[in-house]
This record gives sequence, C-alpha cells and structure tokens, in this order.
Amino acid sequence: MLEQSAEMDRRKELGRFLRAMRERVEPSRHGIRTGTRRRASGLLREEVALLAGISATWYTWLEQGREANPSASVLNALADVLKLLPVERVHLFKLARPERLPEAASAGDASADPRIAKLLAALSPNPAYALNRAWDFIAWNNQAAALFGGFDPAVSTKRNLLARLFLDPAWRTLFADWEIVARSAIAQFRAATVGCASAADIHAVLDPLKALSPEFARLWAEMRVEEAPIWSKRLVGPSGEVVTYDYFMLTPAGVGKEMTISLYRKRG
Repeated sequence: MLEQSAEMDRRKELGRFLRAMRERVEPSRHGIRTGTRRRASGLLREEVALLAGISATWYTWLEQGREANPSASVLNALADVLKLLPVERVHLFKLARPERLPEAASAGDASADPRIAKLLAALSPNPAYALNRAWDFIAWNNQAAALFGGFDPAVSTKRNLLARLFLDPAWRTLFADWEIVARSAIAQFRAATVGCASAADIHAVLDPLKALSPEFARLWAEMRVEEAPIWSKRLVGPSGEVVTYDYFMLTPAGVGKEMTISLYRKRG
C-alpha cells in the first residue's frame, strides 16, 4: 500500500512539474503565433505533444498523473520543447524514470556520529551547521549558534531550515535578500529530495509549512528546481549593518548518512 501511494505521489508530482514548465514557455520561442483571445499562459498541451512528436492524449495522461513509462528519447524531446535547464532536465528524468535512482536510504540519526561535531568545530571561526536529508539541523558550531540565533530541536520553528526561513520572524529579517534565499532554498530542497519525496520525514516538513505559510505554499507550487550554489549571502547584524558571507554547501564523504554542511565565511 505504501509503495502504491508513493508511486501515485511521484506521478502527480511529474504532472505538476510538466504543467508548470509548459506554462512558462512563451509560444513565440517555437515560432507559434498567438491571438489576443488566447487565455492560456505558455504552451498548450497539444502544442507540446506536437513539438515533441507524441500524441496529445498520452501527454495529457502524463500531466494528469496517470500511469505511463516514457522513454529516454521522449523525455529528452519534452525537455527540449519545454526549454529545461540542465538541472531541470535531470529532475524530469528522476521523476519519470525512478528506476534509475539508487534506492532511497532511511533518514537515520546522523547527529549521533561524533565526527560531525568535530568537523564543525574544526571549521571555526567560520559559522557552520549540518543538515539531514529533511534539512533538520543536526549539529552546529558555536559561531553558527551565535550568528543564527541558536538552534533548538524541541521547537518546531527552530529545528528545520525551511521552517526557520518561513515561520521564524527573526530569520526573515536576518537575511537582507530574504526572498532570493527562500526561493532558492525551496528549489534546492525539491531537487535534493526527489528520490524520497514520499517519505514521512519529508512530509513532516512540507505539510505543516504548506498549511502555516501561504507564501511557502505559493513558492512550492512554482515547481522550481536548482542545484546547490556557491554564492554570497548578506546578513543583517544587530546594529543594522549588512555583512556579506561567502556560502558553501558541502557533502562530507564517509559519514554514511544523507547530510550536508553549510559553511559561512565572512568576507574581508
């Protein structure tokens, strides 16, 4: 029963992704002229099917989440028609051909590994924290605790990165470019969890956020995906000064758990 439910969730997610990508493509990019009476945004289903060389009915089934098994050539054709970026093309394949994914590991308790705490301490004086696959904070160093207002696994708005971004008012004012950071975080989370999207720990993060934050629900519905970038983030200090940090997302080898480390390095 759980496997059937996960399969249905995957097909529905594939349908939502295809529709979102279709609706953002300007028909003129494929030489299609549209009249003033056209109400639909982006390409029509029939246009996508024609351009990809598949039947309109079968493509409609894909968007409706019905059972289908598109080949790699069909997926590549759809990715070309929908003008997908490389990370979006990979995401499409992961949704449509899950048999190519390695078996999703269980969440596990990575925080029990003492090597994580030692690694974070060694990264001082740079603020750093570790996340599990659901983006719960599992370890941090003293500099990160001071910079980000502390971490508390017992408090729902302080134990998860997405919850902090959308439900903790302090984090909304901490990031000078909050909307850019929040939108990117959602896109990265969707891409990172595509292989375990139906797992209980992932739903435990997403379901409350969708209910409690209309802004999160709106951004999640955009279906955007991104790779983890190496970029800069501007944080607002206690006196209102804006400090720029170089940001790195690291994946340590040998830990045996699905986890990442976020490292902030102050410029100057």
